[in-house]
Amino acid sequence: MGKGKIFIDGVEGGTDSMGNTYYSRDEMWKNELDRADPTSEKGWYGKGIKYWEDVPASVDGVLGGFGHVSASAGDARRRMTMRQVTDVDLEESELFYQTLLREGHLKLTEPGRAADCGAGIGRISKGFLCNHFKAVDLVEPVAHFLQTAEKELSGFNDGNYIQIGLQDWVPQQGLYDVIWIQWVIGHLTDEDFVAFMMRCKRGLKEDGVIVLKENACTEGFIVDKVKERRCEYPEILTKTMQEDSSVTRSAGNFAQFPQFASDMRRINAVYLEGLCKAAGLSVVAQE
Repeated sequence: MGKGKIFIDGVEGGTDSMGNTYYSRDEMWKNELDRADPTSEKGWYGKGIKYWEDVPASVDGVLGGFGHVSASAGDARRRMTMRQVTDVDLEESELFYQTLLREGHLKLTEPGRAADCGAGIGRISKGFLCNHFKAVDLVEPVAHFLQTAEKELSGFNDGNYIQIGLQDWVPQQGLYDVIWIQWVIGHLTDEDFVAFMMRCKRGLKEDGVIVLKENACTEGFIVDKVKERRCEYPEILTKTMQEDSSVTRSAGNFAQFPQFASDMRRINAVYLEGLCKAAGLSVVAQE
């Protein structure tokens, strides 16, 4: 590792939140995965679980501790509340879902069933998925998040509450109309990421869809090495020097995956297209 932006033979490197720079994904993953068994307390997945176990089971907590998000760095008084953030997110998800239906990409069967992957406290299920599906299976590895979700959805969800990491979840074949994956794939290693999507494909009904909604960086990748949690609310404790084991990927970074590097266009959607090609899937709609 060194300092500064690095490209070797056109291969895009990345950085971490400590300021280190990596020559390639391979170097980064070797550094991360050689430390310990990924599932151990000090491993990639173990550290991630430990981080989230210390986070309050609230919208503010699961969305990163930003109880208020500044609209402008130069104006501390211009703020967007977390309620506004989550409302906009759910509204945009609803619009995209309606697009899938209107354009014929999704054809629902009765009784409809969805999976909410990395469900947290059930924010997406409660605010969106349960409006369309009688049964939503929530897949979440953090126990107190899942317990909160079950309480929040009591009485209007016939689905299951499955405590397991996405790297280990195996959906029942042909069960789901929709598998919704939002703001969680950064916690999966590259290898587990592609394997997970392959399993999701097998979990779909014939006319089902996988929806992947995720943040992306503009170049390379960024590994979250240290998470600082600062919030005005006393129930959100300030956390320092904790790793949540997550990586944010760019379109160019995904285009370098050997499974799908041959014919991918370098456009914003390439990372999703490339991932899906590696998993034997095709993109039917994107925003």
